[in-house]
Amino acid sequence: MPRKRGRKGRAKKQKIPYENEAKKCIRNNNYIKMEQPIHKENEPLPEPAKVRNYLDEKLRICSDRSFRVILVEDYDNYKIFIHIPGIKTECDFIVWYAKYSNDHPYDINIPTHDFLGKWYNNIKRCSDITDEFLINAVIRLIRDRYSISEIINRYFKSLDDNLKLEIKKFLSTLKWVCFQEDVNYPPPNFLGSKYVLAVYALLEVGFNIEDTRRIIKF
Repeated sequence: MPRKRGRKGRAKKQKIPYENEAKKCIRNNNYIKMEQPIHKENEPLPEPAKVRNYLDEKLRICSDRSFRVILVEDYDNYKIFIHIPGIKTECDFIVWYAKYSNDHPYDINIPTHDFLGKWYNNIKRCSDITDEFLINAVIRLIRDRYSISEIINRYFKSLDDNLKLEIKKFLSTLKWVCFQEDVNYPPPNFLGSKYVLAVYALLEVGFNIEDTRRIIKF
């Protein structure tokens, strides 16, 4: 997958458009909340090559590039947002998460690969079941496009509700990061979300986040 490189091969950090404005919108509850879920928990993911059209039909990510913040997943004390426009392509958007306490966000940030990788490792350590099957869940989500509900029922049905909720939050966040990759680098010409899957394959075989950076530039 093409990435802009510095002279030593490291990815250049690009300035995020409307970063401060997006944080302010989330903090002040000044965002769009759709009447119907954008992508339901029991709905399979669209194929990578179709994600761009799918989200343009739902959210006009390509056809309307005016600035706005949209709530895309709501778990009460944890929410996922996107803001439009991004900068990488003509359909790019930025993914955000926000953690809440007493209905007020105390942590608003972009879910980086480092953030998600640490979260993945933390969930794996929660039980023997997550240790064995979390990688299967990630593969089913990204490669096989399973719905989150189907993944939970297949691998994690016996877990307590709090841990299942944590897995749902993780998978939902990962889903939107994958959507962003599929929008910006759609197959068949590019790797799309397969690039993300490679990160978890490396983590699963024992590489740490720092190691993965030496192999996959992100």
